[in-house]
Amino acid sequence: MPAENKPAETPISLKQTLEKSKLLSAKLRQNDLPPIERGLDQIDSQTHNLISKAAQGEDQSNVDVRAHYFLSKGRVNTKVLMRDLDTINLGATTEHRQPIQDTDVEGYFVQERTRTIVDTIQEGKQEVLDDIMGQFDLDVQTTWQDLRSTLCDGYSAEQGKADMASMNITKSKIDLSRVPAAAATTTTTTH
Repeated sequence: MPAENKPAETPISLKQTLEKSKLLSAKLRQNDLPPIERGLDQIDSQTHNLISKAAQGEDQSNVDVRAHYFLSKGRVNTKVLMRDLDTINLGATTEHRQPIQDTDVEGYFVQERTRTIVDTIQEGKQEVLDDIMGQFDLDVQTTWQDLRSTLCDGYSAEQGKADMASMNITKSKIDLSRVPAAAATTTTTTH
């Protein structure tokens, strides 16, 4: 069987893996441009130098020729790079502007605190009004139940029917002039 004739593969050690990765990274570094290591101060000073040179109108043709030479030596497509670089405006990007102070944190906190206090007062006021109205309704119901039970105590069902029959009052027997709300309507209709 062909599978049995194959020699057994030995596992790769960590040391071998490390050596292979170093070789691979060394091959990659040969084709890349050398890394540029500059601090922020150097970048800032060189930016100011470039701006001042651009403002003075230095002979750019000589600089462009040298740049093309060095970049093409590093296998960089200078035509594509120049097209991309022409879209960049150095003057606008290097201006040192003051930060915009459009956020007033302290004012916001004062406003939020005031709004929270007003909302709390309004909620408390609404709760008090709801409690008062609920208690008023409860008191009216309780008073009505007490009054009804007091009036109806001692009367039997038959006595209650007899009393109600004797108290049957028609509208014609009521003196509407004694009722304040009805007096105004009867004076206008009778005249």
